[in-house]
Amino acid sequence: MLLRISHETRLTYSAPVSETVFEVRMAPPSNEDQTSMGYNLRISPQAPVTSYRDGFGNRVDLFNVPTHYRELAIQATSYVRTHRRNGLERLANIDWPENGAGMDTIEAIEFMHLSPLVDKSPAMTALLSEIPPPAGSMLTIVRGILAAVRSRLKFERKVTSVNTPVSEALELGCGVCQDFAHLFLGACRGIGLPARYVSGYVHQTGEIATHAWCQIWAGPKVGWVDIDPTRDDFVGDGHVLTAVGRDYSDVPPNRGLWKGRAEESMAVVVNVEAIDRIPMEWNEWAPMGLRPGSSSFSQFQTQRLGPASFHSQRSSRSAYPNQRSARSGLHQQQGQQQQQ
Repeated sequence: MLLRISHETRLTYSAPVSETVFEVRMAPPSNEDQTSMGYNLRISPQAPVTSYRDGFGNRVDLFNVPTHYRELAIQATSYVRTHRRNGLERLANIDWPENGAGMDTIEAIEFMHLSPLVDKSPAMTALLSEIPPPAGSMLTIVRGILAAVRSRLKFERKVTSVNTPVSEALELGCGVCQDFAHLFLGACRGIGLPARYVSGYVHQTGEIATHAWCQIWAGPKVGWVDIDPTRDDFVGDGHVLTAVGRDYSDVPPNRGLWKGRAEESMAVVVNVEAIDRIPMEWNEWAPMGLRPGSSSFSQFQTQRLGPASFHSQRSSRSAYPNQRSARSGLHQQQGQQQQQ
């Protein structure tokens, strides 16, 4: 499947702000399951972009806007061809290794432990007590974990946020795709199965296109296998990976800091469409929407924050997950929740 992905984020402020530092993780990589055919990032106001790889190998585009502005627009456009391997077939003849051999390799060991949003709680302990110790078919083990997750959560929007840990989602009994992913990760890690969070997109007409799912480590011979806990199934060609990490806090599509005294509002438009070929000239800067004759889907996600004082210091939550306290005068940009 050949997909065109447009992801536009617009941050609007009620008064001028400045000294913005911004990270973007929207570039799909090329791997065994997909090939990136092109990626373009446009920013207004214009700013130089530095690209680097984070600790998990994800591409990060970093830019700084020192001058005053009232609107920041970021548009990422990608073309990706998917050729995903069948996850069910890859696990069909794989058994849990004796004594967990191969589960603590260098590729997987980072994803066996708790993380900022996959935390420990009595509810998680109760869930793990219902999952049998891993043995026998890997496929049976995975299906048992999926069933346990589905028995604890129902899909419901606007009840959780980007900062909701899995312990809170379990108490609520509902959430969106990132909550399902976090619970699946907690269950896998709790029985000794390495699992990591995947941020990306999904092509499905009539649904929000940003999505989150998981990968489990099936041993050195098989590697990482993609599983979608929200859909209770393996991942298909309609899924496009952009980044992997321990949980959402490692791989938000966008994250930043700004300085000023203003209210911030964010509008996001994501459009994923299947196409026959890549146009000769595909660079563009235009509002995204549902184009005539296209099967694509676009949706705005709008949020607002209250006024933020230039002189105050927010101590209730840090700008970055591992930062103990925010620097004086700097405010965290809103996060975009992955909702499908």
